[in-house]
Amino acid sequence: MKLIISPAKKMNMEEDLLEVRSLPAFLDRTQVLLDYMQGLDRNQAKTLWKCNDAIADLNYARIQSMDLHSRLTPA
Repeated sequence: MKLIISPAKKMNMEEDLLEVRSLPAFLDRTQVLLDYMQGLDRNQAKTLWKCNDAIADLNYARIQSMDLHSRLTPA
């Protein structure tokens, strides 16, 4: 099975004013995926994503600084 995630043109990185009422349903599974992604080096991530250098740099930095337990925002 292949999963395709289509990114937005621009990602809103600002904190929302809405309060967090519950945690995401699959947070434990998401943490497993995040741990895997954070274990990749930049070139491995770029190869996996099949993207250009600018997109790889931007998203590699985002993945490395991502914390699933803080700064949660509604979908």
